[in-house]
Amino acid sequence: MIYRPACCIQTGSAQGDYRFVLELAGGRPLIVVGLNPSTADEACPDPTVRKMIGFAERAGYDGLVVLNLSSERATDKQNLAEHLDETMHRRSLQVVQEVVVRYPNADIWVAWGDGVEVRPYLRRCVGDFFEVFQMNRGKRLQIGSLTAKGNPRHPLYVPYECGFETFEVTEYLKK
Repeated sequence: MIYRPACCIQTGSAQGDYRFVLELAGGRPLIVVGLNPSTADEACPDPTVRKMIGFAERAGYDGLVVLNLSSERATDKQNLAEHLDETMHRRSLQVVQEVVVRYPNADIWVAWGDGVEVRPYLRRCVGDFFEVFQMNRGKRLQIGSLTAKGNPRHPLYVPYECGFETFEVTEYLKK
């Protein structure tokens, strides 16, 4: 997969304070939901996006659409805002809906790791995203088993030998 984003919607200063989607077009794309964007943009991937591309290619996908529970950029999840920016969250959900309309049968890989626990609002974001994802008919996937805390694994910390498994959305949302 060549790193040539067809779409990178971001806003803010310099690299962008917020990134809503990073899309590498393909005939069979994989939608990925991470925690929050780091430094990847329309010019360069970051280590997480490179690892996502590796997993996607190994599983036969030829495109990647990266979404995040929080659209706020931070290289350290501990630096995410204490409270969710509701305006940015609504915009993010709008972008998620546009992606689902564009790719109604694409598989969805959840990849946010235990970082989902650093801010209480991130759990709400999971529910909001999956409400929008109800329109999508693709599989729900995770890499390997859930973490000891019961969250889907972050791709940076998983070897490529681990394959995709079914993510049980309903069970996860009950927690």
